[in-house]
Amino acid sequence: MFDPAVEVATAAQLAERIADAHARLVEAECEELVLAAAWADAHYLDPDGTRQHEFAPVVERSVAWGGDGCPPVSEHCALELGALRGTGATTARMLITDALDVRHRLPRLWALVRAGSVRQWQARAVAQATHALSWDQAVAVDARLSGFLPLLPWPRFRRLLTAAVLDADPEAARERAEAAATSVGVWAFEGEHGLKTLVAKASSGDVTWFLAVVDRIAGILALEGDRGTADVRRAKAVGVLAQPARALALLVAHAGDEDRRTSEPRPADPDDEPDPRPDPSLDLRVPAVLGAGRDGGALDDATLARLARAARPRVVLHLHLSDATLRSGEGLVRPEHGDALTLAQLREWLVDTGCSVTVRPVVDPVATAAVDAYEVPGRLRDALVLRHPVDVFPFGQATSRTLDADHTVPFVPLDRGGPPGQTGLHNLGPLTRRHHRAVTAGRWRRRQPVAGTYLFRSPTGFVFAVTNQGTLRLGRSAFTDALWDLAASAGTWEEARLSVAA
Repeated sequence: MFDPAVEVATAAQLAERIADAHARLVEAECEELVLAAAWADAHYLDPDGTRQHEFAPVVERSVAWGGDGCPPVSEHCALELGALRGTGATTARMLITDALDVRHRLPRLWALVRAGSVRQWQARAVAQATHALSWDQAVAVDARLSGFLPLLPWPRFRRLLTAAVLDADPEAARERAEAAATSVGVWAFEGEHGLKTLVAKASSGDVTWFLAVVDRIAGILALEGDRGTADVRRAKAVGVLAQPARALALLVAHAGDEDRRTSEPRPADPDDEPDPRPDPSLDLRVPAVLGAGRDGGALDDATLARLARAARPRVVLHLHLSDATLRSGEGLVRPEHGDALTLAQLREWLVDTGCSVTVRPVVDPVATAAVDAYEVPGRLRDALVLRHPVDVFPFGQATSRTLDADHTVPFVPLDRGGPPGQTGLHNLGPLTRRHHRAVTAGRWRRRQPVAGTYLFRSPTGFVFAVTNQGTLRLGRSAFTDALWDLAASAGTWEEARLSVAA
């Protein structure tokens, strides 16, 4: 039993206890996975009949639950394991399957499990994602990725895992994509208070365009006076799209203000006078612009094409691919948001949606010079995103080109004695606004001893090292205190290393 009392004097003591409880939780989860694999060993049934233990082959069959390279087990072994764990046999069988897959097909991940340094559900998710691969393919994915699992938050690692599985067996991935294409659809479910929930499963290109149109119409409703929240206006936009003529009218009428800033309306003040104007989102009249041509006849093809271009929303997606992929004609394409695609899937997506493609030159972050101004120019922001596409806060996962480009060492204007070249990759790091406030106005502290390597110190003294490879928990000790001090005094990690050696 754990001690339920939390009568501690300081936040530092609480932090120590929380970290210790989490470590025990991870170790217990890993032990359960190791025990499940051992349980399978104790119920091994040799299909050749040379090693049967106490099991009767007439009564119990040998089954191969694990993937390629895993040993068979008794078909009944999951029954008792489920009873011992308080679960059904199916759940126990899945645990055994995942344990065998990790042990026999993912050796580096198994080493992490045995060390008690990875969550069980994450290890099992990797096993399930690689289950259909051959033994050689699974081992290759394991060698490529498992070392990153303790360093990255799960959403970031899952994207890497999806790309690695896709790259390991492109043909199987293509077959799975073709099978998934037949499972698309749109469904509506009854909800509470007269509402319904709409669920749509469609191609990524169609969903991207749909959401772009919804966001565009929601912005137009705000421009026309709708004071609802962004989510409420998006819901209204779905209703507008159900009336194609009205949707096209709104898009055409506001085609010229796409670049206009559509900020969120301020919350309603109870002391405000009621707005005498009717809610424009309830106006079902269609402007005359869509009625007919000047001569009263139908709109000609040129006019229809112009209206279609004006009504089409603007979507900017950043897709990254290597020169090797372009030369070979096959490989992976990595969007800045979402999972990786194959080059063939990208071609199909671009053709189906009729996108305009802009090829941008390669940006070398190392060669991007610093500037003296506080504002971050576009070329520097692009280089920063390429070097560190994710929020640099410990285990950060936000990916956006609108993240705050935070100065690690606060900017001092030149006319107040500040040095030149303060705004550069050596002194910038992307942060969400909340994380920015935590290190600027809160008690979190951060340092960047070398460009692209960040040290963060929590309010209770725990230190984390962050690079574009992920986050390392360094804990709180005399060593981390010394490391933190060295990061402030040493210009590079090499100087810090030499200082420690001295």
